[in-house]
Amino acid sequence: MSANQSTLAVQAGTTAVTVAEAKLGPWLVIAACTFNAVLCYINTRGWLYIGNTQITICELVILASGLFSIRSHIGARAYQISALIFLYSMFARLINPDLYLETLHDVAIMYIFYKLGTLTSIETGNRTLWIAMVIAIAFGVLEWKMLPTFENLFNIWNYYVNKGLIDPDQANLSGTVLYPSGFRGTAAVRMMFAGEFGSHRISSIFLEPTGLGYFAEVAFAWCVSTACGPWWSRLALLFMSVVCFVLPDSRLGSTTCLLMLILSFVPFLRSNLAVFLMPLLAVIALTIYGAFHEIPGVQPSLITDDFPGRLLFSGRLLGYWDLIHWMGFALSPVYTTDTGFAYQINNLGLPSTFLLLVVFARNTPRTLAAARMRAMIAIYYTTSLSIGNAVFSIKTAALLWFLYGTTNAISRAKSRLVPAAPPGSSNRAIIPYAGEGSSA
Repeated sequence: MSANQSTLAVQAGTTAVTVAEAKLGPWLVIAACTFNAVLCYINTRGWLYIGNTQITICELVILASGLFSIRSHIGARAYQISALIFLYSMFARLINPDLYLETLHDVAIMYIFYKLGTLTSIETGNRTLWIAMVIAIAFGVLEWKMLPTFENLFNIWNYYVNKGLIDPDQANLSGTVLYPSGFRGTAAVRMMFAGEFGSHRISSIFLEPTGLGYFAEVAFAWCVSTACGPWWSRLALLFMSVVCFVLPDSRLGSTTCLLMLILSFVPFLRSNLAVFLMPLLAVIALTIYGAFHEIPGVQPSLITDDFPGRLLFSGRLLGYWDLIHWMGFALSPVYTTDTGFAYQINNLGLPSTFLLLVVFARNTPRTLAAARMRAMIAIYYTTSLSIGNAVFSIKTAALLWFLYGTTNAISRAKSRLVPAAPPGSSNRAIIPYAGEGSSA
């Protein structure tokens, strides 16, 4: 280590954290939030053709950079759990060649960005969220007030056609170049401020209204879990979180945020048992709900594209499966993208999914903020996975897990980096440990 480097040495047997490792996390989070918008701009300007390959490469570069940064801080338990999940997936792939292995990539996002967060501090998490929030609000206002200019800069329709998520022959009923859900149809008007926004649903840097809605939920979870900065700063961040689910008219976002606010006053939900039971009971309830609405001889389908309709579809699909679908040994006979629980279980397998839930629930929080944030994440995933799988997108997942990691940071909040000892010296700067807790 050179003389001009600084380090954080931590007790509890972990290796030293260099300044470079501590600083890289926030940059990677902002890159994860914004790289799709940047690529969309490049594609729109005609500087370079951007397709699914280029998008995948950019995402893998972000993940590889994060993995390289945390390489010295990965515990033995993380290697063991990763090996078990990987081996199970390979075994399932032998039986089910159509197994969608991108779920392993989804798990990698969670772990890599969580560990990046633990190498910093809760203040760093708050600053990172503020940066992402300012960018998201600025782009959102540009799209709202200057839509023609926004469309000239970001042709979202062509971007997703190139990505393979929109059929090029699909009719563009909105008459814009926004994502298809960027406008409410005539049969479904906006719920919030329809007079001000019309049928327009803002996407901002996330390019899809659902992405901005999930971002709002992540920011709101942080606001009700932590107390960083002066009161006016926390209040401003909370207000902007609300704005971020109003702009895309996110009904799920508003419902989930209200649920988070109410349940944040229930101490029991911070316990390991509650965190474990929330998604588990949701899957059981959905399956029972679907069984009571089963139509013999008819495959489940999305009858109405609203919250009740998606819940019904999710429940009917889970109840329609055989054991081989639950284990990941056979491809689901019906698509799973509109029901996150089914997507996760069918592609990762019930044993691996259950193992990840146990690991998450047993990751003992080091701080009260971490306990609150963990409960909010459980609520967030429970509601979101009931109707879709967009919650796994790196655009918002990277920020979520990084923020959770900062609440479990291995250095005490408000600590300062101290210059490293001169070459040849054995002394290293020590930062007081934040408290007890277990982490992979």
